[in-house]
Amino acid sequence: MLEAFVSPSSTCTNNCRTVVCFIAGILTYQNNFEAAASEIALRYRDAKIIVIYPYGMANGIEGSSLIRLLSRQLTQAGYDLTRQQSRRVISTTEIIREHAMGAKHLILIGHSAGGVIAYRTGLYLEQNYEFQGVQVFTVGCPKFYLKDIPYNDRFTYITGQNRDRITQIGTWRKPGSRVYQGRPGREIHMEFNPIHQGWRFHASYFLKSAWTDSNQVLNTNSAALISKIHEIYPDQ
Repeated sequence: MLEAFVSPSSTCTNNCRTVVCFIAGILTYQNNFEAAASEIALRYRDAKIIVIYPYGMANGIEGSSLIRLLSRQLTQAGYDLTRQQSRRVISTTEIIREHAMGAKHLILIGHSAGGVIAYRTGLYLEQNYEFQGVQVFTVGCPKFYLKDIPYNDRFTYITGQNRDRITQIGTWRKPGSRVYQGRPGREIHMEFNPIHQGWRFHASYFLKSAWTDSNQVLNTNSAALISKIHEIYPDQ
């Protein structure tokens, strides 16, 4: 079941200049984006921050119930990966319309399978409603067939230095197709906390996970990620 809420880190509630939407993938918990939301609040003025869980949240679910949730979410994510539109895209669109009408800037940030929803939702908003210039960032997202369209110029695909199995799934271009020959406008390879490996690495992009780089500078995953997003699309 889709769930959504306004982050307490928001610096605006009504008639906001900027609306930032975090869109979660599978097996995600409610506090997963709060460190990143705090970084958004530091960099963007009058920002309303929405967190959307198209596949539902995993809070309070354990044991066999968690396995059943994962199975259901994997099926849904697999469907969304191969379809241009799904009820999760439509539902996410309606939530964003409710919060972002009149905003000057709309930024969609999708994690894992949520990146697919973010891309398709932004495109749906532009094609069917009065939204222009939507900025889409996906992090640790599987690849999916892309049409070669101008919208892709505002699509940034972010991965980390460690091997993330999710980013190995899929491809941008469909062999033999004249339609699906697109690519993201930017594909960025970033450094995140190297202590995390495997699935822990995939789950840590948005967390306040502190580490010291080769120059002995203290970093956190959430600050590094949002700093890069702000560098690409600064508060204007």
